[in-house]
Amino acid sequence: MTQFLTGAPIWVWPLLALLIFVGLRARQARSVPVLLIYLLPLLGILSLRAVASLPAGNWIWMIFLALYGAGLWAGHRLQARWVLGRTGRMVQLAGENLTLLLMMAVFWANFLGGVLLAVAPDIYGNAMFQTGFTALLALAAGIFAGRALFVWRAG
Repeated sequence: MTQFLTGAPIWVWPLLALLIFVGLRARQARSVPVLLIYLLPLLGILSLRAVASLPAGNWIWMIFLALYGAGLWAGHRLQARWVLGRTGRMVQLAGENLTLLLMMAVFWANFLGGVLLAVAPDIYGNAMFQTGFTALLALAAGIFAGRALFVWRAG
């Protein structure tokens, strides 16, 4: 078990701590810069990179696009209950758990993908794993993009 934890690159654990901090903060009502909301969809770029590294055919991109679109729609719809207002460059948000959940899902999915690639490449290459991995990353990225779209439209 220690090899599992110590085999990860050193930057992984500070990143996890930062994501937990940001996610726990998201559970509280807060006022944040609009720029922060606009930067969250950049997780989609990381998702693109992770999906592109899969040994899958072009079919995986259809899954990615479909679930990214579903996430975009869902993320946009959900924001009506959490975006309390926008004043200039700041947006007031209600506390919610979705941000923490999504950031942990993206982090642990990528961590699991890296572990499987190293220790069980046959599972990593399995179409079922690739489909679930892609679906999770695309949905999360789409939800963050939907949030940014809602905030942009609220301005």
